[in-house]
Amino acid sequence: MTFPLTETRDAEALLKHLTLYKLSCPGNCVVSLKEYVAHVSSSHTTALGTARTAW
Repeated sequence: MTFPLTETRDAEALLKHLTLYKLSCPGNCVVSLKEYVAHVSSSHTTALGTARTAW
């Protein structure tokens, strides 16, 4: 699932956001960073979908 990144919503903010949904890297999700987007995958699809909606 992709998460757009901006100046205010950067990689550090994304990792903090994911922990609110009990997703942690490298615990139960994988985060791949690009310049303006982060690709996040996890077997916890419901938590991941909820985190993406809230992002």
